[in-house]
Amino acid sequence: MFDLLNLPGVKPVDLHYGNRVITVIAEVIEGPIPSCQECGGPLHRHGRRTNIFADTPMQMQPVRLEISRPRYRCITCSKISTPDLLFLDERRRATKRLVDAVRQRCLGMTFHALAEQTGVAVNTIKNIAQDLIVELERTVRYETPVIMGIDELMLAGDYRCMITNLATNNVFEMLEFRTQDYLKPFFQNLPDKERVEWVYSDMWRPFKRSFSEYLPNAKLVIDKFHVVKMASEALDDERKKFESTLSKNDRVHIKKSIRWLTLKRPGNLTPAEKSALEVVRQSIPELGVAYDFKEMFFRIYDDPVKESAMRAFEAWENSLPDKELEKFHSLVKTVHNHYDDIFAYWDSPSQITNAYTECLNGLIKMSNRIGRGYSYEIIRAKTLYAKEARKVGSGIRLLPGAETPVPSKSASETVEYGPHIPTLIEMAETGKMD
Repeated sequence: MFDLLNLPGVKPVDLHYGNRVITVIAEVIEGPIPSCQECGGPLHRHGRRTNIFADTPMQMQPVRLEISRPRYRCITCSKISTPDLLFLDERRRATKRLVDAVRQRCLGMTFHALAEQTGVAVNTIKNIAQDLIVELERTVRYETPVIMGIDELMLAGDYRCMITNLATNNVFEMLEFRTQDYLKPFFQNLPDKERVEWVYSDMWRPFKRSFSEYLPNAKLVIDKFHVVKMASEALDDERKKFESTLSKNDRVHIKKSIRWLTLKRPGNLTPAEKSALEVVRQSIPELGVAYDFKEMFFRIYDDPVKESAMRAFEAWENSLPDKELEKFHSLVKTVHNHYDDIFAYWDSPSQITNAYTECLNGLIKMSNRIGRGYSYEIIRAKTLYAKEARKVGSGIRLLPGAETPVPSKSASETVEYGPHIPTLIEMAETGKMD
């Protein structure tokens, strides 16, 4: 029979197909009878044993190897043994090449899809993935960001903390919780912590309290995305107030036709939308006023000069009506409470924002839904070690003791910054992040 297995020490003798599984029957190629591995004594034949192992799929179908192996008994110590087959992973009842294939794919596919493709139980796929994650945790390190983003997302029932490299738009780390009990040890043990020069986050104060003690060169910037988002929410609050005076059918119509129209910047409006906005101004003048205040606030960030932007904010604040637009007044208080950190945006390089982190949060949540309730550990590994996204970059730095040693630092040293967020987005859009 043609050797379709290409595995050392065995030869196929038969093949059959049933229940959507290809079964290859194979026998061990016997040589001289070995000596006992326990005592070195002579062995004699003691029957045969047949075991079934999973192998890599053929023709898009799962494969099982039914291997018949001789058994030997030691004349001296009565120990029973069978010959070792180095291509087998006895613990998982699978070939090592199948385990390697699962390792290559388990962080880029759902476990159920991979189990269906290989015919291996979902729990076995999960166990292989867990072993891979332990190895990756031990070996893979990404370059510490110069410009770091911190954000939270609700995932698997709790708020998690995302750490990103904003200079390169890469994922750097995901922490199980966003509390100081988790954040402080992370910053305390961060390698090359003196590299961090800027930290972008929202207004949640524990972020600043967590890193300020451990990152000697880092300056906090309250991310523009979170600040202008409050202006959009203040405008939307005025829309909701108007809708509350309408009937249910009118509310549905108003929400569909007006909400996204008023949240857009003027430069992004089509000619038809500009005409529609003028109709809104005439029909709902209070909403038109709120739109103008939202735009005036956005234009503060359009100003390239810090001092001019600060004066623009002061003028915007003074122009607010005293007893109206409550949410806009709340925004004023927020800006004053975080004044230095908000206007540090104009001191930062290239006036970067944390918007890509927000995109990433959406992708992670989508991955969670596709994966039918993955645990935090699995979602974290799928995000941090996504193989295709990690190709964007120049290589992986490994810790001492790993198979590939860390190269000595030099001008030509290449490093990896973590999975590239735009690549993760592209993978999700093309269905490769399932």
